[in-house]
Amino acid sequence: MKKLLFIITTALLVLGTSCEDFLSVNEKNPNQASQVPANLILPAAQNNTGRLFAGNPGQFQFIYTWYGCWSISGGYSQDANMTGYNLLNSHFQGNWQNAYYNLQNYDYIIKNSTTAKQRPWKAIAKIMQVYIYQNLVDCYGNIPYSEALKTDEGILKPKYDDQKTIYEDLIVQLDTAMNLITKSPADADEVGEYDMIYGGDMALWKKFANTLKLRILVNQSGMTGRDTYIKSNLAATASVGYLGAGESAMLNPGYVKSSGKMNPFWERFYKQDDSQQSDGLGYFVAGADACKFLNDNADPRRFRYFTAVSGTTAGNIFGTVPLLLPSVTSKIGPGLLKAYNMDSPIFTDFESLFLQAEAVQRTLITGDAKALYESAVTQSIIYMGGTSGTAAAAATYLAQAKPLVSYDGSPNKLQAILTQKWLALNGISAMPIWTDYRRTGYPLGTDALPANNTIHFSQDAARLSDTPPVRLLYPQTEINTNNDNVKLQGVNKAEDTFTKKIFWQNR
Repeated sequence: MKKLLFIITTALLVLGTSCEDFLSVNEKNPNQASQVPANLILPAAQNNTGRLFAGNPGQFQFIYTWYGCWSISGGYSQDANMTGYNLLNSHFQGNWQNAYYNLQNYDYIIKNSTTAKQRPWKAIAKIMQVYIYQNLVDCYGNIPYSEALKTDEGILKPKYDDQKTIYEDLIVQLDTAMNLITKSPADADEVGEYDMIYGGDMALWKKFANTLKLRILVNQSGMTGRDTYIKSNLAATASVGYLGAGESAMLNPGYVKSSGKMNPFWERFYKQDDSQQSDGLGYFVAGADACKFLNDNADPRRFRYFTAVSGTTAGNIFGTVPLLLPSVTSKIGPGLLKAYNMDSPIFTDFESLFLQAEAVQRTLITGDAKALYESAVTQSIIYMGGTSGTAAAAATYLAQAKPLVSYDGSPNKLQAILTQKWLALNGISAMPIWTDYRRTGYPLGTDALPANNTIHFSQDAARLSDTPPVRLLYPQTEINTNNDNVKLQGVNKAEDTFTKKIFWQNR
């Protein structure tokens, strides 16, 4: 594993960049070598994907705070733009830049994997590109796609493609990737240890691709007239299967206890000597809504998500003034902050199982929705660890006659699936939480929180809306370099973040 850290460092030097210094999609990298082996590019690219989507929580913290998972500690000023839902073009623009640079890395592998023996490398790169593009669409809607990554062809200002069209092509790309794996020759070049997610296990990569395909199609399941399209595409690769228990896509390059080389999520909170980072655990604290759900349902994960305060968990409501003091609020817990060398979650088995449960419940695929739901909850409990992180503890929890815990006891099965998914992905994978609420309205939430709802929204009296934005604004860096194409999208002011919905949001 230490060898891979050296490889990643070398690749980043060869590429002339670092994880904090990415180039715009519209710029060329004058330092990029003309030919770099794929076995150098792939681990570096995967590492950067992990840093972007499973690393510093500040990159997607708006989701955790907007949806009741986390909040801000007393003694700190809350960001008025975030509590007021007043998004600016300068917000989270690094996510856009980093994502497109990461896409360039994978594109390099695709373009330079031209032989049959290189199909496994090409397939992995295609799958990871789809993973990134899907997240970009879910944040921004229309984005550069067909003309993106073509600076070598002189396209410096790529056009924006229709978001629904992109989604449909992502399905094609995943099918192509799965086919590449199927048709790889017996003597194909082994990816092996250069793949930091599955160690070159191409059967698991096929399942990952098919599960990502399931996510993309389930995201469209609330749309009118989309069932036939969804079902036919799922049926076409049904034999591949989906990620099951113990098959999570987890990334680990061999983190070591050294500054800049530890798990990036861990390093947001702790230094290499185990002391706390300034404004780490002191700044982010438990969300009151997540705490209430954990406490009310005697959840075995409650002291794993958050630390105990007087025998329970307690948190703040985002936007509330004044905030509770740090002494009476729970901090981010040991189930999320396991160790400096913990894996970075790219796609967990429990997210896959929740997706499958929802797809069965919606009759998009066949299966046992209850069994899938209970397996998802069980895997989440096991993942959070500790003495309560056992299958036996999960069985006891699920046996409770509570409507958002017991599958049989839930009058609204979809609500139970998505509420438990919200809880399970807290601190682990932010984007599906935002997407699920926008497409389904679950978990239920209002600014006033009636007794039957799950989450508060911001309590800031100056908020622009009672519910969070449904999209991000295009970043200022993109406006600076590709403004003519940005203007054509008609999304340029804060109020557009509430009205210009992503195409799959029919609510």
